[in-house]
Amino acid sequence: RTYASHHRTQQKSAMALLSKIFRGLPKKVVASGSSALKVARVFLSTRHSKQSSAAKLDEHRKETSCASTRVTRALTDVDMSSAGVRQMMALLEPGQILGNLSDFAKEFGTEDFCKRLLRNNNGDVKKASEQFTQALGWRQAHKEVLTSRSSFALDGDERVIGSDLQRRPVVYMCMKNQILPGAPCLIKKVVTMLQAIDSMPGGVEKTVHIWDLH
Repeated sequence: RTYASHHRTQQKSAMALLSKIFRGLPKKVVASGSSALKVARVFLSTRHSKQSSAAKLDEHRKETSCASTRVTRALTDVDMSSAGVRQMMALLEPGQILGNLSDFAKEFGTEDFCKRLLRNNNGDVKKASEQFTQALGWRQAHKEVLTSRSSFALDGDERVIGSDLQRRPVVYMCMKNQILPGAPCLIKKVVTMLQAIDSMPGGVEKTVHIWDLH
C-alpha cells in the first residue's frame, strides 16, 4: 500500500513536469506518454540526487562545525579543569579548611578525584569544592570503620557471599531484612563494597550483585 501510494505520487509529479520539460518539442514526443513519463522520472531522479548530494554536503559541514566546537570546548574545559583542580587541592594546605585533616582523609583528596567532581558538576568549582570537603570530612569521621572493614549496625542484610566462576565477588542483599531506609545504611554498604574489593584477585575489577526482593 505504501509503495503504491509512493508510486502514484511520483507519477503525478512526473506528469506535472511534462509541460515544462517538453515545452516547444514536437507533439509526437509529448504524445508518447510512456516515453515522456520515463524521461520525466529520470529528470526527477537526477534532481533528487542533486538535492541529496547537497544535503549530505550540508550535513558534513555541520558535523565539521560541531567537531570544531567540541575541540574548542574541550580545550577550554582542560584550562578550567586545571585551574579548578589547583583551587580544590589548595584546600588541603595548612591554614585552609581541610588543612587539619589526618593523612588518612587527605589520602583520598587526589587530583583525579577533583577532576571527577568538576566533571560531574560541569566545571562548577564551588559545588565541586563543597562535595570535596564533605567527602574528605566523611572519610575522617569514619576512619575506624573504613580501616577495620567492619560495621556492627543492625540496619540491613548486605554481605559478600563468595565469588562466581569468573572469580568476581558476589554481593547479596535481602530487602526483607532491610530495617532502615537506604541513606542510613550507607556505612554498611561502603564496608560491604570494600570487603568485596579486598577479595578481588588480580585482573578482576567487577562485582556481581544479587538483590533478594522477597
